[in-house]
Amino acid sequence: MIDAREFAQKQFELAGEFVFDHPEIDERLPEGAFVYFEVAGEPNFNQYSRELADRQQREEGVPVVLVRVKGLAPPQCSRLIEPVIEPAPAIA
Repeated sequence: MIDAREFAQKQFELAGEFVFDHPEIDERLPEGAFVYFEVAGEPNFNQYSRELADRQQREEGVPVVLVRVKGLAPPQCSRLIEPVIEPAPAIA
């Protein structure tokens, strides 16, 4: 079984990436839909995700949408090259 905090962190990360990278999907989702993810090779995450989706659909009657992904690419680093932070001179 997956730890609830670990699940929440991954779910938050997946949802953030999904919304940022695919804003057009908002038009395709039923209003009030519960979006859940399945990640290839992560059976514990997937089972927990599916259980939450089933509960939302059964108890709340909300539409459920599944998003399957192969995984997450490593985070991109900052595009700044060797930033240096210095105190600014006093403004008169």
